[in-house]
Amino acid sequence: MEIPKYIDTIPKSDKIYRLLWRITSLFLFKPFSLPIFNGWRIFLLKIFGAKIGNHCVIHASIELPSPKNLTLGSYSALAPQVKLHFGKTIIGNKVTVSQRTYLCSATHETTSINTPFVSGTIVIKDFAWIAAEAFIMSNVTIGEGAIVGARAAVFKDVDDWTIVGGNPAKFIKKRIIYDNQ
Repeated sequence: MEIPKYIDTIPKSDKIYRLLWRITSLFLFKPFSLPIFNGWRIFLLKIFGAKIGNHCVIHASIELPSPKNLTLGSYSALAPQVKLHFGKTIIGNKVTVSQRTYLCSATHETTSINTPFVSGTIVIKDFAWIAAEAFIMSNVTIGEGAIVGARAAVFKDVDDWTIVGGNPAKFIKKRIIYDNQ
């Protein structure tokens, strides 16, 4: 069987955009890691197309190859060493994405021998919490108020106000809120 030629499906304009962001990030984003520079980091992300709400916290050590694909609601946080992929990531209000979480919003087409790149979307709704080192796969929605446990691997949608954990992530229990603080 002859090995087919790889077909690159990523537009050249997107590659140039990501290169410009990578250079900017290297010199103007990552070195400014102190909390007082949070506004500066958000400003840079917005220049590169990110949609970010008010009162967010974004650590300098995040890996974000394409800021234009990030939407982040108000009072949300991306903790240290969070990794985002090339696809769209839509995060609601009052969401915490904890340290070393991987939001894998893109994948490859498995029905082709060339396995071309396929961009997807991850949606994390309001009041959710993604605990440390979790993995969220492309085209998954994390429901409102849901909690994804530490080191969980999520490949399917998570219902509102539930807690999941494990690999693959499974339902643990309903999340019940006793107060509004």
